[in-house]
Amino acid sequence: MISTGAALVEPQNSGKHLSRKQANHLINTARTPEDHLGLANYFRQEAKKNRAKEAHYLETAWNYRLHPPRVDMYRNVSTSDAYRHWADEAHRLQLADEQLAAAHEQMAVQLLEGK
Repeated sequence: MISTGAALVEPQNSGKHLSRKQANHLINTARTPEDHLGLANYFRQEAKKNRAKEAHYLETAWNYRLHPPRVDMYRNVSTSDAYRHWADEAHRLQLADEQLAAAHEQMAVQLLEGK
Protein backbone atom coordinates (compact mmCIF):
# COMPACT_ATOMS: atom_id res chain seq x y z
CA MET A 1 0.00 0.00 0.00
CA ILE A 2 2.91 2.33 0.63
CA SER A 3 4.24 1.98 -2.88
CA THR A 4 0.75 2.48 -4.30
CA GLY A 5 0.36 5.87 -2.64
CA ALA A 6 3.83 6.96 -3.66
CA ALA A 7 3.30 5.79 -7.21
CA LEU A 8 0.40 8.21 -7.61
CA VAL A 9 2.70 11.18 -7.08
CA GLU A 10 6.10 9.87 -8.18
CA PRO A 11 5.80 10.56 -11.95
CA GLN A 12 5.55 14.29 -11.29
CA ASN A 13 8.92 14.36 -9.49
CA SER A 14 10.82 11.72 -11.44
CA GLY A 15 12.80 14.19 -13.60
CA LYS A 16 13.29 16.84 -10.91
CA HIS A 17 16.61 16.91 -9.05
CA LEU A 18 16.89 19.24 -6.09
CA SER A 19 20.01 21.18 -5.25
CA ARG A 20 21.25 21.26 -1.67
CA LYS A 21 19.90 24.78 -1.23
CA GLN A 22 16.47 23.80 -2.60
CA ALA A 23 16.37 20.72 -0.36
CA ASN A 24 17.25 22.78 2.72
CA HIS A 25 14.45 25.20 1.90
CA LEU A 26 12.00 22.40 1.20
CA ILE A 27 12.79 20.67 4.50
CA ASN A 28 11.37 23.71 6.30
CA THR A 29 8.42 24.29 3.98
CA ALA A 30 7.30 20.82 2.81
CA ARG A 31 3.54 20.48 3.11
CA THR A 32 2.38 18.38 0.14
CA PRO A 33 3.05 14.75 -0.79
CA GLU A 34 4.96 16.00 -3.84
CA ASP A 35 7.29 18.01 -1.60
CA HIS A 36 8.01 15.03 0.62
CA LEU A 37 8.56 12.72 -2.36
CA GLY A 38 10.95 15.27 -3.83
CA LEU A 39 12.88 15.24 -0.56
CA ALA A 40 12.83 11.43 -0.48
CA ASN A 41 14.29 11.41 -4.00
CA TYR A 42 16.95 13.94 -2.95
CA PHE A 43 17.99 11.84 0.04
CA ARG A 44 18.12 8.68 -2.10
CA GLN A 45 20.48 10.49 -4.48
CA GLU A 46 22.64 11.57 -1.54
CA ALA A 47 22.72 7.98 -0.24
CA LYS A 48 23.84 6.81 -3.68
CA LYS A 49 26.65 9.40 -3.71
CA ASN A 50 27.76 8.28 -0.25
CA ARG A 51 27.74 4.61 -1.33
CA ALA A 52 30.06 5.55 -4.19
CA LYS A 53 32.32 7.51 -1.82
CA GLU A 54 32.45 4.57 0.58
CA ALA A 55 33.44 2.17 -2.21
CA HIS A 56 36.14 4.57 -3.43
CA TYR A 57 37.56 5.09 0.06
CA LEU A 58 37.61 1.35 0.77
CA GLU A 59 39.40 0.65 -2.50
CA THR A 60 41.92 3.40 -1.78
CA ALA A 61 42.43 2.12 1.77
CA TRP A 62 43.13 -1.35 0.41
CA ASN A 63 45.66 0.03 -2.09
CA TYR A 64 47.45 2.00 0.62
CA ARG A 65 47.45 -1.04 2.86
CA LEU A 66 49.20 -3.07 0.15
CA HIS A 67 51.55 -0.23 -0.80
CA PRO A 68 51.96 2.14 2.18
CA PRO A 69 53.54 5.50 1.40
CA ARG A 70 56.85 6.35 3.06
CA VAL A 71 55.21 9.14 5.02
CA ASP A 72 53.32 6.50 7.07
CA MET A 73 56.57 5.62 8.85
CA TYR A 74 56.45 8.78 10.97
CA ARG A 75 52.71 9.47 11.16
CA ASN A 76 50.49 8.41 14.06
CA VAL A 77 47.75 7.16 11.72
CA SER A 78 48.43 5.30 8.50
CA THR A 79 46.97 6.55 5.25
CA SER A 80 45.05 3.29 4.95
CA ASP A 81 43.44 3.81 8.36
CA ALA A 82 42.47 7.37 7.43
CA TYR A 83 40.70 6.16 4.30
CA ARG A 84 38.93 3.41 6.26
CA HIS A 85 37.73 6.08 8.70
CA TRP A 86 36.38 8.18 5.82
CA ALA A 87 34.68 5.09 4.39
CA ASP A 88 32.98 4.50 7.75
CA GLU A 89 31.78 8.12 7.80
CA ALA A 90 30.40 7.80 4.26
CA HIS A 91 28.60 4.61 5.29
CA ARG A 92 26.99 6.32 8.30
CA LEU A 93 25.88 9.22 6.09
CA GLN A 94 24.43 6.77 3.57
CA LEU A 95 22.37 5.05 6.27
CA ALA A 96 21.12 8.39 7.58
CA ASP A 97 20.13 9.52 4.08
CA GLU A 98 18.25 6.27 3.48
CA GLN A 99 16.37 6.72 6.76
CA LEU A 100 15.46 10.30 5.84
CA ALA A 101 14.25 9.16 2.41
CA ALA A 102 12.05 6.50 4.00
CA ALA A 103 10.68 8.98 6.53
CA HIS A 104 9.74 11.52 3.85
CA GLU A 105 8.17 8.82 1.71
CA GLN A 106 6.10 7.73 4.71
CA MET A 107 5.03 11.35 5.31
CA ALA A 108 3.91 11.60 1.68
CA VAL A 109 1.89 8.40 1.98
CA GLN A 110 0.24 9.63 5.18
CA LEU A 111 -0.69 12.91 3.49
CA LEU A 112 -2.16 11.00 0.56
CA GLU A 113 -4.21 8.82 2.88
CA GLY A 114 -5.44 11.87 4.79
CA LYS A 115 -3.99 10.92 8.17
